[in-house]
Amino acid sequence: HRDLHSFPTRRSSDLKKNGVFSAETLFGLMLPIMKSLEKIHADGVVHRDITPDNIMYLYDGTLKLMDFGSARFITNESNDVSVILKEGYAPEEQYRKNGKQGPWTDVYGMCATMYKCITGQIPEGGLDRIREDKLKKPSELGINISQSLEKVLMYGMAVFHENRCQNMTELMDMTKRALNSERITINKKEDRKSTRLNSSHSSV
Repeated sequence: HRDLHSFPTRRSSDLKKNGVFSAETLFGLMLPIMKSLEKIHADGVVHRDITPDNIMYLYDGTLKLMDFGSARFITNESNDVSVILKEGYAPEEQYRKNGKQGPWTDVYGMCATMYKCITGQIPEGGLDRIREDKLKKPSELGINISQSLEKVLMYGMAVFHENRCQNMTELMDMTKRALNSERITINKKEDRKSTRLNSSHSSV
C-alpha cells in the first residue's frame, strides 16, 4: 500500500506518496471519503487523524480512509478527550484536552489534507495560527484553483471551529456546487479573535 502523495500508480498507495493533485481532481476524489465520515459522525464518532498518510489510493483509482486508532465517541456530556494529533492537520481545539471536538474537527483535517495534496506544503499548525495566521491560500502559492474551491477549502480550515464549516454534509454540498462552477458565498460569522480584541479594548 502507498498513500496520497504520488499521483495514480498501478499500485495502491497512501496519498503522501502521490505528489501534487489538481484541485478539481482531488476534491472529486475526496467526496466519497466525506460521505463515509458523514456516516461515522452520525454515529457520534470523530476520526481525529485525517492526514495524507491515512488515506489510501487504491488500485481502482478510488480513495479509502484508514487508521481509526484515534477515533473517539463525542458526547454532549463531556469533551474531555485525549490529545492525539499530527502537526499541520489538527485544528486548535485538538491541542486542548477540553477542546470542543466534533465533526468540524474532521472537516479541518480533511481540508488540511487537501491543502497539502494541492500545494505540496504542510499547513501551519492550528496552535500557531491562533497567535498569527500566516496560512497562504493556494492561489497565493501559484496553484491553479477556482475561487469557489478555494473558498470551500479555506472555510474548512478556519482557525476556530465557530467560524469553520461545521460538518461533512455542508462540506460535500459546497464542494459539489464549487465543482459545478457555482458561486460560493460564505456567511462569515464575526471573527472570534477580533471579537476578543474589541471586548478587551471596550473594557479598558
